[in-house]
Amino acid sequence: MDRAAPPPPPLITSALGLGLEAFVAVRASVAAGIADARAAFELILSAPSADWGFLVLSGVEPLVDALERLRPRADELEWLESTGAIDGPTRRRLAESRFACDLDAAPEGSVVFPGEAVVTVEGPFWQAQLVGGLVQAAITDATVIATRFARLSLASGGADIVEHGSATAHRLGGVPLLARAAFIGGARATTNALAARRYGIPVTATQPVRFDVAVGGEDKAIRAWLAASPHGCVLRLDAARATVVLPRLVAAVRESVNASGAGFDERKLAIEVPEGDRAGLARAIERAFAAGGLTPPPVVVSGDVDEHLALELRGASKAVRAYAVAADSAPGTARLSRYELVAIEQGGSWSPRIRLANDAASSSDPGRKLLVRYSDASGRPVADVAHSMSERLQRATGGRFIDRSTGLGARLVASASAPLRSAVMRAGKRASTPEGTSLLRDRAAEAVQSLDEGHRRISSPSRYPVGVTQPLATLRTDLIARASEGAP
Repeated sequence: MDRAAPPPPPLITSALGLGLEAFVAVRASVAAGIADARAAFELILSAPSADWGFLVLSGVEPLVDALERLRPRADELEWLESTGAIDGPTRRRLAESRFACDLDAAPEGSVVFPGEAVVTVEGPFWQAQLVGGLVQAAITDATVIATRFARLSLASGGADIVEHGSATAHRLGGVPLLARAAFIGGARATTNALAARRYGIPVTATQPVRFDVAVGGEDKAIRAWLAASPHGCVLRLDAARATVVLPRLVAAVRESVNASGAGFDERKLAIEVPEGDRAGLARAIERAFAAGGLTPPPVVVSGDVDEHLALELRGASKAVRAYAVAADSAPGTARLSRYELVAIEQGGSWSPRIRLANDAASSSDPGRKLLVRYSDASGRPVADVAHSMSERLQRATGGRFIDRSTGLGARLVASASAPLRSAVMRAGKRASTPEGTSLLRDRAAEAVQSLDEGHRRISSPSRYPVGVTQPLATLRTDLIARASEGAP
C-alpha cells in the first residue's frame, strides 16, 4: 500500500459547527479585556470504562487540516451578528484574523493513557477557546474508535476486521474520518468507498440486508451476488434460515465454480453471520462446504461485536477468521474528554489556572506542562509524568512523582525518557509533515504490542502510572486552598 501522505481529509463544512457559545465567548473575552492574552489549553482524555487500560490516539492530522483552513464565511458572520452573538468589532476580528495558535500533540497512532493531556493549544485566548469544541470532537471520537478496533484486534488474536459502519454514520455521505480511525486502530479494510479512495484503505463490500427479499428468492440472490463480485464476495447467512439456506448456498457456489472453469478459491469468498450462535453456525458452514467437496471459506461475524465476543469465539471456533464492526461514535463520547484552561498571561507572565470540582481528585491540573514518557531498557513504557515548564526532568531511575489517581508518591524505575508531545502547528502553520495512514496503523500496532501484558489486557487491566511532579502537585494544592479561602 502506498505510504505517501494522503490527500487533505474532509473538512468541517461550516465554522458555525463550532457552536454559538464559542462565538459569544469571543465577544465576552473582548469585553473582559483578555481576548488577546496568550492562553494555554489542554485536552485530557478519559476511557469509556475501567477495562480500557490504554488509548490509541487518532484524529490529529484531520484536526490540523481543519484548523489550517478554518475561517468563518461572510454570510456566516452576517448571520451571527443578526442573532446578537457577535457585534461589529467582533465580526471584524473574526473576518480579518487567521488562526495563530501553537498545537502540540502526541504522535498520531501512539498509545496514550486516560487522565493525561495528549494535546495542548497555546495562543490568543479568543482563538484557543474558539476551537475547543473542534479539538474535542476531532480527537475524542477518533481515539475511541481507533482504541476499540485495537482492542478487537487483540481480543481476536489478529483476525481480519472490516470497518463497515462509517458509510452510513451521522450524515449524508458517511464519515470517512471514522473509517480512517478504525484503520489506524487495526481494521484491515472498510466498506466506505470515500474513505478507501481518500486514505488508501483496502475496501470490500458486504451483502445488503434483505437483498434476497428484493431479488425474490435466496437462490437467485446468492447467484446474483456471486456474479457481481467475482474478485471477492461476502454472502450473508440468515441465522434463522441457516438449515435451509446453507445447502442452496453451497450449490450456488459449486455452480459458479463450474461455470467459471476455474478451481474454487475460498480466499475470494466469505460467509457473514450477523446474529445467533456464531460458533455453532461456523461449524455448520464448515460441514456444509466439506459435504459439497469445497474448502470451507472464512466466517465473518458481524452485528453486536465487541472484545468479549471476539475472545469467546477465538476459543470456540477456528472457522471465525474475520469480523465486520461498525465504526460509529458511541453515545456520550463527548464526555470522555475535557478541554481545560491551565494558564493565561497576566501582567507579562504566565498565571496558572485551575478548574475546581466537587473534590480535589476531580479538579484540573494547573500550569503549562511538559509530558514525559519513561521507558525501560526494552522500550516498554513504564510511566508518564507531567513536569512544570520551568523544572528539570525527573531522573529515569530514582526520580519521584505523585500518582494522579492515588495522590501517593511513587519512584521511577526506567532507563530512558522523552517528551511525549511534539510540535504540530506553530503560529497556526503546520510544523510537521503529514503521515500516511498505513504508517500510522503500523505505529499503533507496534505501540500496543510494546505495552506490558497487564496494561493491554481486555478485562481488568493493570493501571498505568500517570502522574505529576511534586512542584506541580504543590501548585495544585495551593490553588485549591486559596480558592477555598476566597482568595482571587
